[in-house]
Amino acid sequence: MDSTKYLSVQSLTKYIKYKFEKDPYLQRVFLKGELSNVKHHTNGHIYFSVKDDRSVISAVMFRYDAEKLNFKPEEGQNVLLAGNITLYEARGQYQIYVKEMQIDGIGQLFLKLEQNKELLKKKGYLNPEHKKAVPAFPEHIAIVSSSTSAAIKDMITTLTRRYPLVKVTLLNTYVQGGRSQESVLTNLKRADSLGADTVILARGGGSIEDLWTFNELEVALAVFNMDTPVITGVGHETDITLVDYVSDLRAPTPTAAAEQAVPNIRDLNLRLGELGRQADNLIMTKIDRSRKQLEGLANYYKFKNPNLLYTEETERLRDLTASLDNYMSSSLLENRHMLDRHMSALSYSSPSPLIRNGQAELLRTKDELKRRIKAVLGRKMEHLSGNINVLESVSPVQILKRGYSYTTFNNRIVTEAKNLKVGDVIETSFNRGTVSAKVTEVNTDD
Repeated sequence: MDSTKYLSVQSLTKYIKYKFEKDPYLQRVFLKGELSNVKHHTNGHIYFSVKDDRSVISAVMFRYDAEKLNFKPEEGQNVLLAGNITLYEARGQYQIYVKEMQIDGIGQLFLKLEQNKELLKKKGYLNPEHKKAVPAFPEHIAIVSSSTSAAIKDMITTLTRRYPLVKVTLLNTYVQGGRSQESVLTNLKRADSLGADTVILARGGGSIEDLWTFNELEVALAVFNMDTPVITGVGHETDITLVDYVSDLRAPTPTAAAEQAVPNIRDLNLRLGELGRQADNLIMTKIDRSRKQLEGLANYYKFKNPNLLYTEETERLRDLTASLDNYMSSSLLENRHMLDRHMSALSYSSPSPLIRNGQAELLRTKDELKRRIKAVLGRKMEHLSGNINVLESVSPVQILKRGYSYTTFNNRIVTEAKNLKVGDVIETSFNRGTVSAKVTEVNTDD
């Protein structure tokens, strides 16, 4: 046997892989199926299988493509995906490298519902503190629903049967189809402006596609932002829509919403009758107890002898009066003695003599001070007169009065003839007046 005809496993595997990668039909494959064996690796890659009723294919989605997904792949999800076929050489197993993936059909709607719910949850709109109290005894209820549905007939019948006192306003609304979202939003706004006590948003059962208007984020936000309390009754008991999460009260069906919106008047009548009987029993018990108490007081011995009621108080008043008289007498006497002592002490400590002595001493001091000031002023005046005489004797004015004069040149006093020269203009001052002269000759003692 010629061994050269035989291929190694690796060679065959590489050849098959080459065929897969060169086949144009396998480079862009569109596949749908159910996810199984889903594993999210720490490096970001996702490993899983895609199966249908008869076959299974291995798949991998690398981190770069997985980061673009708007949902988390999980076991049992029906998906639509696109990728290329290749061969994993180590196991000789073909697989698909997934580039794109999305939820298939109805699954996509459920995904959007979950995304909307998560958004509302992050904003805190699902928190219980946002729930408004639904009035227990409403006078006016506005219903946002279709006027042609079987559900609305059951609702109105239920409301009028249970609580005929309530006023019902029906706002005819499209609850399915292309016009339904706008119709629901418009009538929710109208209902909120009516001044009703409660608004019921309702429609009968259907598929998720039929109920989808009530899963729209804009509709849920409108319900959340209403001032009037809202009860939702959409679909059947198993149908939970987005508006159910944000409404103030969720009812499983439209009829149940009507039941929860109003009390049952028969129950109220029964309750009123029961309360009336309880009130009668309480009143009779109170009357009986009061009658027995009155009879007991009437037989009390002091009431049969009224004077005994005040004996103790009369004696106590007499004792208090006597004590008050004694206290006032002793207090007045003591205060009189104290006043006499104070008057006597004041007579000895009167300031009048001290004031008179002080006044006399003040007058003597005043006279002595005047005398001393006069003597000092006299001495000062004598000393001042002497100084004035001395100053006058050496005053240039007095000297000039005695016939002397002085000469200046250029506003400077001339003390020696040598300081002048022929032609200088000099000025001579006398006691009264001055004379200007021109030097014609200078004689010195030298």
